[in-house]
Amino acid sequence: MARRISSFMAFMLCCVWSSLSLASNAELASLINTKNPVKAYIKEFTNQSGQNQIIPEEYKKSLESALLNRKAVKFEIVKSPELSDVQISGVIKKYQYLERGPMKVSTGVGTMLLDMAATATHNYVEMEVAFTIIDTKTNKSLWEDTVSAYIKKVMTPEESIPLIYDKISRNFLWKSFGKPNS
Repeated sequence: MARRISSFMAFMLCCVWSSLSLASNAELASLINTKNPVKAYIKEFTNQSGQNQIIPEEYKKSLESALLNRKAVKFEIVKSPELSDVQISGVIKKYQYLERGPMKVSTGVGTMLLDMAATATHNYVEMEVAFTIIDTKTNKSLWEDTVSAYIKKVMTPEESIPLIYDKISRNFLWKSFGKPNS
């Protein structure tokens, strides 16, 4: 009997969590499905990656640029939360640049040799950011998730930073505001 009750409680918790998530997604969808641009205030990001070369102000500019260049959803960047529809904030959790990309362990010798060749000739950069979108009118959280991205190509550490800033911003937009229509 106790097992049935705990299973039922777990099921109910999942249902409630799903409905809250769907409600937030529905609110975000209704906000972006209007003809008006979404007014976004970008709050300062914090850097918890432990990497000093990651500058939150520069990442914020990259995110603003990605928002303004988005064609599927029109955005307007505003200077204060009072003027906005949403507030976007985040914490940069991880940044890693490697001279050689991480090698994947695989069962096939051919696959492993191909990966070793790519790893030997390409650099690797990875970034992870925890994002939050808040409805500034109700102060309610609309979307919250951790987004990660990586790039494997020939690049210097200095070249890797703007590249990964751009990719993580585009991944965030895709995950939070939907796939672009282009």
